[in-house]
Amino acid sequence: MKFKDYLKLVIIATVSLYSFEGNAQFRVFATPSFEIPIVFGNNSGYNPTFGFKIGGFYEARRFSLGLSVGYQSFSSNEDDGTKIGLYSFLLDDDPSGSSSSFFGTTSFFGERNCDTCTYTEEFGNLTMVPIMIEWNQYLLKMEKIKISVGLNVGLRVYSYSHIIRFDEPLESLNYDPYAVPSTQPEMIEGTITTDKTDLRFNISPKIAFEYLFNDKFSFYIEPAINLQTEDLGGFFMFDDGFSLLDEDKPLPNNYTVHQMFTASIGLGIIYNFGHPAKVRKRIEETEKIMESEKIEWLPE
Repeated sequence: MKFKDYLKLVIIATVSLYSFEGNAQFRVFATPSFEIPIVFGNNSGYNPTFGFKIGGFYEARRFSLGLSVGYQSFSSNEDDGTKIGLYSFLLDDDPSGSSSSFFGTTSFFGERNCDTCTYTEEFGNLTMVPIMIEWNQYLLKMEKIKISVGLNVGLRVYSYSHIIRFDEPLESLNYDPYAVPSTQPEMIEGTITTDKTDLRFNISPKIAFEYLFNDKFSFYIEPAINLQTEDLGGFFMFDDGFSLLDEDKPLPNNYTVHQMFTASIGLGIIYNFGHPAKVRKRIEETEKIMESEKIEWLPE
């Protein structure tokens, strides 16, 4: 490649970089949102809630790219009323994989069964912290209005709790009814507790409508569907829970919120750190002139 060809590439790259930087503007946003949970099958239900997100992005002529962090907390709509009878369970104070010769209270695998026990089930809030890369492709840009479609891709940090609480204490699995001399069985608190934090992959198709108040502030509306996977720990097989055969049993820290989608609509404010409209217009006119000019090379 000749020297003039290298020089031409450098000039083209410089002009391209200037063109992107000349158009790119850094903008920040704060967005309250209304979140509607969508659950499937036998999953626990949750109530709609309000959330929020904050973030920043660079906006070029045809697209924008940025990062956001949010927060949502869904309360359960499940009934916490009293229930009777529970099978194949272990309490918080039971050793994992324990066994007992007292067949009236346990199974052959050391898990408890109780036909007459009464208990309540308490569902804690489901908290989500979405951390997203946000991409928007502009379909329309006018003096006051912008319309775009895009995707938010990233992770959601799930945190949730669940407690099964028996009305009466239960016998310890360490009790041996055949011991000599005989002893009274030890009674322990009857609770089965789950307190979990896990990661879910998220992808959110969206559409955004933006209205510019002035050169610095704009208002926007962003409806989205948030598609989430199961726990990534279980997907990559590095979770530390029970085996897949036990995933639906009432065991300590074994309750799971399965795949759940949400629909959201955000109403936010954007602040623009970039060039005012008149300066942007002048830059664009300068770029058009530069693009229309031809570079003539002198003969060797």
